Amino acid sequence: MTLFRNTALLSLAVMAAALSGCASTPDPAKVCTAEWIAPRADRAVDRIETRAKRSLKTLKKAGDSWSTGKTPGPFTMLALSSSMKSLEKELKNGRGMRDLKTLAATCDDPKLVSDAMGRFLREQGLPDQMIEFVEGLQIYQNLLAAPIESQVSSNNAPIEPTRHSMMHH
Repeated sequence: MTLFRNTALLSLAVMAAALSGCASTPDPAKVCTAEWIAPRADRAVDRIETRAKRSLKTLKKAGDSWSTGKTPGPFTMLALSSSMKSLEKELKNGRGMRDLKTLAATCDDPKLVSDAMGRFLREQGLPDQMIEFVEGLQIYQNLLAAPIESQVSSNNAPIEPTRHSMMHH
């Protein structure tokens, strides 16, 4: 019986040590190096890209039209509105954005989110004019800046560009 009790106590001690290791928060000074951050940010952005591919394709199409001085047609505008709503939903509730924000919070670097998203939009081939427009939207800025636990915007206004707003950016 003593062997069983000792084995049980040893097992409990090992489990407690393992659990305490899981519960600890990494020390930003030790882990937040460029080599540590880059793969985690890339993985988070890849998740966003996977979920937002269709929305980004529509954004690119509309951005290409505007950058050449053309106004997208009504079907493109309708698709753009729907794409912006879908992108907003992904930025509010998607795991990729939560992971980016967790990384930014861990490393105490709020710019990490906006920098990663800016790089991401450029990698998608969006024209600079469209990127500047999206980055200038207040709701986009709010979504990037919102703490992880308050992803639901207090201002539930959807991201919906108008022809007028896009033509002047």
